[in-house]
Amino acid sequence: MLVKLFRWVQGYLLIRLKGQSPERFINLCSNRGIFLWNLQNVDGDYECYIMIKDYRKLKPIARKTGTIPLIKRRQGLPFLVQQYKGRKGFILGILIFCFILYVLSLFIWDISILGGHSYTEEAMIKFLKKNEVFMGIQKKKVDCQEIEELIRGTYRDIGWVSAEIKGTRLIIKITETNMPAPAVTATEPCHIVASKDAIITQIVTRTGTPMVEIGSVVKKGDILVSGVVNIIGDNDILLTKRPVIADADIIGKTYYDYEDTFPLKYTQRQYTGKMKSGYGLTFFLKKFNIYNPRIMYGKYDIIVDESTLHLTDNFYLPLSYSKFNYREYVEVPKTYTKEEALELGRNRMGRYLDNLMKQDVVILENKVELSVKNNYCTAKGKIIVEEPIKDYKTIDDSEWRIIESDESTGNQN
Repeated sequence: MLVKLFRWVQGYLLIRLKGQSPERFINLCSNRGIFLWNLQNVDGDYECYIMIKDYRKLKPIARKTGTIPLIKRRQGLPFLVQQYKGRKGFILGILIFCFILYVLSLFIWDISILGGHSYTEEAMIKFLKKNEVFMGIQKKKVDCQEIEELIRGTYRDIGWVSAEIKGTRLIIKITETNMPAPAVTATEPCHIVASKDAIITQIVTRTGTPMVEIGSVVKKGDILVSGVVNIIGDNDILLTKRPVIADADIIGKTYYDYEDTFPLKYTQRQYTGKMKSGYGLTFFLKKFNIYNPRIMYGKYDIIVDESTLHLTDNFYLPLSYSKFNYREYVEVPKTYTKEEALELGRNRMGRYLDNLMKQDVVILENKVELSVKNNYCTAKGKIIVEEPIKDYKTIDDSEWRIIESDESTGNQN
């Protein structure tokens, strides 16, 4: 990509070689360091691309070989500038447009919350706004690590948070404590530690020093595979210690607490089929109503379909178009039978189990009991599972440098 941009900025030509010795012409170009690319045979002649600065060097080669390099096409910035040289307004417009895009790229125009189950995207965005993180903030004022610590400290049932800036987007991924954390990778020397309390059922170590074995009971944060490797010399003498990126596959037996309650009495919405639509525009976070219909419905849902303009997947712009659908409904009181409630409870738990299995969790035993009491259906219990339980912890220099220094001092004495 950079090579293409470099060529475009300097300008290049598509040439066709006409004459009796095009092969000799090409060889002489190669000998003199003149680069030709995309060489191909077209109707018996050779065609290729060449930089403008190199084309000026072809005259002696053409005279020597009797081959004429005819220009078929001109491409690149120099020709574009020449083409629009008389249109200063057009060039100025392009420069202003590029400047505006650069300024817009310095801000956050989209915040995406991924992975939440209990917390909606709207609730998390509202929480972030209260803490001075909002759409329209300068990227340099966003501290991703601070956001992660803020969310973890406020929401105790969120066990894993990742915040990153991509283009003009702030992407926050969260995992609640009743769901497995996504797999992570390490890029610097580290230990593998337990991501939760568990019993080790499988361990295959590739790099590092294993600290546990099958059947070991571990607590969250315990070191499973140390990233500090002992270097042993003759007579089993410890020479030094070296930090590495610990690498292993570790499976543990653990569990998830599951609890779900819902009332037997509920209100069902029956839609009448009547609907009206409104339209709006958001520009630099300011909302404008293009058309807002008069709503005479007693009860209605508002369904918002918003599309944000973006140049790429991660370069969002502060301009969005919204469509509001107002759907009328009437409320009808209903009551689940015991059988219906139990079936609904099983279905809700089934969706939770499906989400677990999608994340490489093996269900060993389901100890959840469903019951219907006092007009409520309750599911409560433990789900015994096997799953990857590894997390990473950066190695502190004191874990290996001090020991190495002490040994070196001892050897000198």
